[in-house]
Amino acid sequence: MSRCGARTDVRTTGREARGGPAPRLPSDPGHRPTRRGGLSGSCEKPQQRRRFPRSGDWFGGAIRGIPGVVSRTSHLVAFLSIIASAALVGTGAVVVASSHDASAAEQAVAVRQAEALRRTPDQVVSGAIDTTDRSDAVTFAYAGDSITARPDSWLHVLERDPAVRAVGGYAHSGYRSDQVLREIRPVPTADVLVVELGTNDVNQAVPVGTITANVDALVRKVDAHRVLVVAGPPSDRTTSLWGADRRAGQLVLTRALRADARRHGWAFVDPFTAVRTADGAYEPGTTPDGIHPTAEANLGVAHVMAEAIEATGR
Repeated sequence: MSRCGARTDVRTTGREARGGPAPRLPSDPGHRPTRRGGLSGSCEKPQQRRRFPRSGDWFGGAIRGIPGVVSRTSHLVAFLSIIASAALVGTGAVVVASSHDASAAEQAVAVRQAEALRRTPDQVVSGAIDTTDRSDAVTFAYAGDSITARPDSWLHVLERDPAVRAVGGYAHSGYRSDQVLREIRPVPTADVLVVELGTNDVNQAVPVGTITANVDALVRKVDAHRVLVVAGPPSDRTTSLWGADRRAGQLVLTRALRADARRHGWAFVDPFTAVRTADGAYEPGTTPDGIHPTAEANLGVAHVMAEAIEATGR
């Protein structure tokens, strides 16, 4: 059997060159073209016909290793996604900047708050007060802030009152109820515990529920025989560095303290009625700073307090 390794040269007609079928000669229906070199055509493997792709066929399917066709709609979606992402990045930058500005503003407010607290006079009263020692005097303990701790406060006025005697307690200007709760000591021998607290809590926007809870805990800690709760004082201040309306807050505090005292069966007194206006401010001429009573006004406050302490203790 002969090998077909020799190069062949098939004679074709013009029609074959254009891709059409080879014409058959009428005289020889089985005619097959012969290869140059005299080898038989029976060894030739016919070439598979392939059509050159038209321009529209290039993207008809995916090419190995390359994603498939991307439509115009997909292009548009991708483009819009890029635009949206850029917008989000820009917005994020703005948010970060705004957050940074807000943080800086909060820090500035915190600094002013700390400075205000440092400017508060460090007025502290603790323990027994040098009062007239009478065996029939009603003894009391006190828990208070600057309304009680200032040198001209009702507490110091009562040093001259023989009917009542302070045997212990703690008061500190600028302190909240939780701070006084931490510092005060038990005074179980006292006939009455006088609780005058909440002014600084209101200033620092402490919820009234927290204030009354601190008062309740303080009463348990001191363990006096009876309790006298004092109303919040007037205020000419309607703002604070903590964002509180101090005047309105004092009125809310007074109502909450009254309700808490009623719930526990404690006595309640409002010694500021003579110096408070209907809207919670001080009467003209009764305060040096819009927060505390004047020394003269404290004489009237002390008189009411003495009567309330004596009535509660007897």
